[in-house]
Amino acid sequence: MIRLRWANLQKAVEAENYALAAELRDEINKLEAESLAASANALVYENIQYAFRLGQKGRHKVFVYSGVICGMDPVCCISSSLRESACIDKLTRGSNQPFYQVYHILMHSLRQDEGHG
Repeated sequence: MIRLRWANLQKAVEAENYALAAELRDEINKLEAESLAASANALVYENIQYAFRLGQKGRHKVFVYSGVICGMDPVCCISSSLRESACIDKLTRGSNQPFYQVYHILMHSLRQDEGHG
């Protein structure tokens, strides 16, 4: 993408369309900054240590429900409004820790009704 923008920038300069060249230059700078930030984030996430594995069963420490890990995020990825309502920032490590998607296992007793058995 950046190479294509560089080619367009070169064409704009050759055509002496300096307004377009300035726009393309700014867009290239923005793309390069975003790419650098993404690379830095990727390096951080490479070293994340997860306490649980996909498919692992467990029980929540606080809310005491059972479940199976069905997904993992290296940091909290929910919206800021959900993060606020869930008090994520009050956790010891805040939102900068692994978060898990859990399929809840509802434990209930099954009762056979009359005539179903």
